[in-house]
Amino acid sequence: MRKKLVILAITLCSFQIINAQSGCTDSQATNYNLSATKNDGSCIYPATALATTLKVNIPSVSENSGIEWVNGSLYTFGDSGNPPAIFKLDTVAGNIKQTIKVTNYKNIDWEDITADADNLYIGDFGNNDGLRKDLRILKITKSQFINDTNAKVSVTAEAINFSYSDQTSFEKDKNTNFDCEAFISCGDSLYLFTRNRGDFKTRVYSLPKIQGTYKVSPYTNYNVNGKITGADYNAITKEVVLVGYMNGSKNSFVWYLSDFKGGNFFSGNKRRLEIGNSSTAWQTEGIAFYNETKTGRIYISNEAKETPAGVYIADVSIYRPQSKKESKINESK
Repeated sequence: MRKKLVILAITLCSFQIINAQSGCTDSQATNYNLSATKNDGSCIYPATALATTLKVNIPSVSENSGIEWVNGSLYTFGDSGNPPAIFKLDTVAGNIKQTIKVTNYKNIDWEDITADADNLYIGDFGNNDGLRKDLRILKITKSQFINDTNAKVSVTAEAINFSYSDQTSFEKDKNTNFDCEAFISCGDSLYLFTRNRGDFKTRVYSLPKIQGTYKVSPYTNYNVNGKITGADYNAITKEVVLVGYMNGSKNSFVWYLSDFKGGNFFSGNKRRLEIGNSSTAWQTEGIAFYNETKTGRIYISNEAKETPAGVYIADVSIYRPQSKKESKINESK
C-alpha cells in the first residue's frame, strides 16, 4: 500500500509541475509567467502604437487592394472595377515598372495577393454583400513573368474555386460575415481570413494550392475587433501579420501573430498594434513582409481616401516574444 501511495504522490506532483509550465512566456506581456516554459497563448499586451513612415505615394494605383514582396520587387493591383492586371511598383518614384495582364480571367473583386517559391496567387474573393457564388483564387506561375523585362506581359492563370460550407443565405447583406480580403501562403496550403462586417471577428479557412473546386469549413476564429483587409506570412520567422480598420476607415491596426502552432495562427501570441489616427480616413488595404527576412520590416498600403494612396514602412521585430533572460540582455545594451 505504501508503494502505491508513493507512486500516486509522484504522479500528482508531476501533473502539477506540467501544469505550472504552461502560461504566458513573453516578458513583454502584462501577465508574463516567469515559471512558464510552454506558451499557452494567454499573453495579454498593453495598448501599443505602431510607428509607420511613408515610403512612397502610388497615385498610379489609387485603389490598390493588396501588396506582396516577390523576388526583390513589390507587386500590387486594383480591386473591383479595375483591369485584371498586376503591377510591379517602383518603390522610390511610385510609378509602375511593369504591368502583368491576366488574359483568361476578369477582375471581379481582387482583394489580396500572396506567393510561394513558384507561384503568385490572387484572391478574387471580395464579397461585400454576401451574394457571390463564384469565389476563387487565381494561381499564376512566376516563370511566365519573373524574368521578363518588357513593360507589359501577358499571363494565364489556373482557378482554385471555392465556397463556404457554413454560408446558407445569399441574400444581399451589408453586414455579411462572408466577405474576405486577406489570405496567406503557408506550406502546401492557402489560408483565408474573413472580413466579418457583422461581428468584427475573423474566421480561418484552408485550401489546397491545387486547381479545382472546393467547399471549405472554418476551423478557428478570433475576435479581431475590426475588418481584416490584408495578411502576410513570414516563412523564415513563422510570423503572421493582419491589417485592417474599424470606424469607417479611420482607426487602422495590425495584428501581429507569433509562436503559434501549425496552421492554428491564433494559438500563440496575439498582439494588436494601432496605426493611423481617429480623425483622418486612412483605408489600409495591403500588408507584406519586406523580402521575408528576419528584419521584421513590413510594408502597409492604403487606398486613396482623405489620405493619398501610398506604401508605408513599419517594423514589428521589437514585438517578437522575449523570455525574461532575453529582456535583461536587451536592457543592458
